Amino acid sequence: MGKRVSKKNLRHAAPNWVFSWQPLQESPFQKSWPLLLVATGFAFFLTSLHIRVAPPTPWAALKASVIHVTDDAEGRALTLRAREGGPFPSRFEPSQWDGRSALEEIVTETTRWTPSPYVPSLKNLPDADRIIRLPLAACGLSVLPAPLRRTGGPPSPVKLTRTPVLAPLSGISAAALPREFPPFDGAIDSSMTSENWRFLLNLDAAGNVRDCVFLTAGHEGSPSPLEMWLRRVPFLPAPEKASRWIAVGIDFTNQPTDGPFTL
Repeated sequence: MGKRVSKKNLRHAAPNWVFSWQPLQESPFQKSWPLLLVATGFAFFLTSLHIRVAPPTPWAALKASVIHVTDDAEGRALTLRAREGGPFPSRFEPSQWDGRSALEEIVTETTRWTPSPYVPSLKNLPDADRIIRLPLAACGLSVLPAPLRRTGGPPSPVKLTRTPVLAPLSGISAAALPREFPPFDGAIDSSMTSENWRFLLNLDAAGNVRDCVFLTAGHEGSPSPLEMWLRRVPFLPAPEKASRWIAVGIDFTNQPTDGPFTL
């Protein structure tokens, strides 16, 4: 067996680039400068601290004044003056009034009311013979009535047509819109119902349309059938206004063709 080598020799024999096992050499100043720094700060704060002891404030002596008055005219006058001029003025206390008990008895006697005893009135029960007995259905006889036979053919369907209606936008309410509209002479197709029709109308005092302006772009030029129909709509008159401007929209609804269109 080889000679056993201690760990201390191994550490000394290790190369320098692995690890340095030698303790660092520190100067005494490096060990003592933190202690000096803390002691200097403590001494500075200790010398700068001043404690001021204020003398105790003497308490006011507990004392009071008492005035004793007799039960005579002068004493009662002084007592009344003290009550009226003091921080708590005197007031009438109903509980200290001498006539309170007599008044309570009068109120109790006046408001005392005893209701009359309730005596229910008895009625005879109805006789058993008053119950109507329904006869049972006989075998072979129909209980329900025979259905009525229809003499004519099926009713003809109601013919509907698309009609323009007005919707309020500005300057007019729904209650002020006309209830009856003139017939529309033009044809209403899908392209017309898909557009957004908005108009600015100038009305006179009688409710007639004097001017009609489109509020949607792309409809300038010759008057459309909707504009011609709108100029014939009679609005409610307003005698106090010689000229007024309103904004309305036009929608479309289905109405029967065999009568005037009203809302």
